[in-house]
Amino acid sequence: MRRGVPVRLLVAGDGPLRSSVAELAYGLPVELLGFVPDRGRLAGLLGAADVVLAPGPVETFGLAALEALACGTPVVASVHSALPEVLGDAGRASASTPRCVADAVQQLLAVDVADRRRTARRRAEQFPWSATVEGFLDAHGLRAHGLPVGPVAGADRTARRTP
Repeated sequence: MRRGVPVRLLVAGDGPLRSSVAELAYGLPVELLGFVPDRGRLAGLLGAADVVLAPGPVETFGLAALEALACGTPVVASVHSALPEVLGDAGRASASTPRCVADAVQQLLAVDVADRRRTARRRAEQFPWSATVEGFLDAHGLRAHGLPVGPVAGADRTARRTP
């Protein structure tokens, strides 16, 4: 709001910091949804969002960010996480300060809606489940344990959810 842009922040997820976050968000346009168990509802939230924030500095592959991209929603992620590599041009990497995150969000919102959604979906399609499974096996050295390395049933499909 300080920049003249009306915003509403929905926070999906839960954890030990929920009460602290609720205190910090008091009086602001923030809604804490808690854990969202319904996959259809979560996909709808991701697809309806203008931008998804993944500010955690300790993020590895970032399945939640990939799900947002598959829903056509760009992502702002911590520059210190592994997500910038996953996001490519479908998102922005940012330092974790409020100003830097806001700058990254504004940069994404300046892109035409259809273009940013198309770019996000295209980026998600570069990560089919088959490649994800293969990468997981490689990263954890599981091939040496005799686990199957061939195609996984249904793994050819991109993790894509449309609301």
